[in-house]
Amino acid sequence: MSRESQGPGTVTGGSLERTPLVDVFRNLFAERASAKVLVAKMGEERTFLFDRGQVITASSNREAQFVGDLLRKFGLADEKVLFQAFEKALSEPGRGLAKVLKETGAVPPYIADACVRALAERLLFDSFRWNAGNYTISNLEEVPEPPVRFDQSNASLLMEALRRVPLNGPGISAPDPKSRPVLNEDLWLRYQVIVLQPQEAEILRRVDGIRTVAEITDAPSVISQLRAVGIIQTLPASTTKKSKGEDTPSNRPLNIELIGAPPQSIEDMERHLTIVKQTYRRIDWINLYDFLGITNAVTDDEIVEAIHDRARIFHPDHSLKAPFADYRDALEVLSRRVKQAQRVFKNSESRKSYDFAQEQGGNSSAVFAGGPTRDVQLDIAKRNYHKARELYEMGDYYPAYEMIRQSVEFEPERPEYWVMLARIQRKNPKWARQASETLRRGLGKIPDNVDLLFELSECYAYERNENERTKALKEILRIDPANRRAQASLAEIASQKPGR
Repeated sequence: MSRESQGPGTVTGGSLERTPLVDVFRNLFAERASAKVLVAKMGEERTFLFDRGQVITASSNREAQFVGDLLRKFGLADEKVLFQAFEKALSEPGRGLAKVLKETGAVPPYIADACVRALAERLLFDSFRWNAGNYTISNLEEVPEPPVRFDQSNASLLMEALRRVPLNGPGISAPDPKSRPVLNEDLWLRYQVIVLQPQEAEILRRVDGIRTVAEITDAPSVISQLRAVGIIQTLPASTTKKSKGEDTPSNRPLNIELIGAPPQSIEDMERHLTIVKQTYRRIDWINLYDFLGITNAVTDDEIVEAIHDRARIFHPDHSLKAPFADYRDALEVLSRRVKQAQRVFKNSESRKSYDFAQEQGGNSSAVFAGGPTRDVQLDIAKRNYHKARELYEMGDYYPAYEMIRQSVEFEPERPEYWVMLARIQRKNPKWARQASETLRRGLGKIPDNVDLLFELSECYAYERNENERTKALKEILRIDPANRRAQASLAEIASQKPGR
């Protein structure tokens, strides 16, 4: 269900018989998707909103019925007033049921909030029992703010839902007793923040890549649940065993929180936050060794340990904790850099290539006080451009933006710098409208440049401004009458006009 190449507005879907809901949720989390998931079964439609992979709320087209039943059951609202509130909510969709209940005075505000929050959790947990129905996924540019927002991690919510689903229920088939559980090789999934019961955490601690399911526990449902969430995966009994202790939770701590256990100490939380802030502040200028907190003299095994350590402490799930709430974007950037380090240091050969590149000038170019010469500026602009392209391809847009902006400042005569800056701006909905202005400024420096004009036409297509897009394409043909790309784009625009 990968949609990495699909842009905003893309719609995909399927049936719950083929893809259980837990798989849909796990995949959206792994892809860091911002999306709306609509699940339909026997006339009921349930909607789940995802913000960068995290499910944040749940609603239903029958929510008025559910909330009404709850309020009536406990005698919390007058029937007539309740009916008027529901009628108003239906006539003004999108206002939020909790808001309507409060505005009409049907129930006190705290009861309205509690009911809608309880309903959202009930819808989420109950939906994982559905073994039939259809789902549709729509990618979102911006995620609307819901009336209520879940404050737990994806993994914790999924685990709580799966505790209520019987073994062999949707998405949690019983594992082969002879199979071997191992921690997920995808570090993003492995290091999810998850709240577990003590007995569940103990089972997870016994996962060492050696013992089979039968040797670890007589409660295989916990293995199935952890596998469905994505913390672990199971290998067939026939696969080659790892050496004992190579990859155990005790060797590499996970992001586990125990139900009923004391919270993390303030001192530990502050140390954690300090690492996040200091690393993010230097992210544009440090190499991968500095990022991992090691030197280039360490062994390959030590690099692996450092990567796992950074994957754990920079996981985006930490942003759900109050001290990290303002550092969500920083954690996203830092966790993507962990993945870059994992690719760069995947073997000795790729590490040697990286080390060689470092010796030839490093992977970034900072400007220090003292006024660099013109030759130095041009060299910095070139290096920043190549690094920005690399970051852009990895989806690490903010540092890429900072680097390419300096390239444009130092050498504004290079059209590829302006193009890269505009493309990065288009990736951020808040910057998208600036992309066309960036290219117009570029054309002021480099008039009649076909590459800039074509990129400008793409910006106008993104803005759905067909008149300006057509003007840009016609300008290309004025400069280069045989330009096939411009001809094809104009033909496409003409074919979409009414009456064609």
